[in-house]
Amino acid sequence: MNKREKVVAVMQKNPDWHLPRVASQVGCSESYVHLVRKEVKEAEYNAAKAELEAESAAQEHKTPVLGMKLEKDAPQEHKTSVLVAATGLSAEVETSYLETNDLPPAPVEVVTRSSILSTARSYITRDRQADHGDAEDNFSRIAGYWSLHTGVTLTATDVAVMMALLKVARIKQNPQHVDNWVDGAGYFACGGEIANQ
Repeated sequence: MNKREKVVAVMQKNPDWHLPRVASQVGCSESYVHLVRKEVKEAEYNAAKAELEAESAAQEHKTPVLGMKLEKDAPQEHKTSVLVAATGLSAEVETSYLETNDLPPAPVEVVTRSSILSTARSYITRDRQADHGDAEDNFSRIAGYWSLHTGVTLTATDVAVMMALLKVARIKQNPQHVDNWVDGAGYFACGGEIANQ
């Protein structure tokens, strides 16, 4: 078994382990583990995306899964908002999914705590991670930029909390907009993981 295979085996057996622990177990550098983890995640994402594309092609003539319309498609009296058919996704997110031919989690008819958490889970474990990389790395990078800008030393955990607070502020303006609840749950989950590494 080569070094890469050892890293993959250790990560599969211990999915909660972080880079230093995996590197120590295998006897390699953290940067090598990070590279292998990134390759594995990209391969998993590409496989899931290919599966979705195949399903999408098979259902090409069926009614779209998502029930949203952008403002340009809305009747005049709705031009200040987006028509949403209880999916919990914004029209911008829907457009992104449709443009990349990548379907989001199945839409929910009723918004429940379970649907909010499961949607947040899918975002932070597949969708956002595939687009933006590892949350700890990304939040640490953001903390560095924010620290330079504010002159105050911030951490990755601070970023998670402040992004969640941004969602809280948006919830204050529009509590029925499900995206903010979903994103807030996702930021808290990422922050909790980062804080306890």
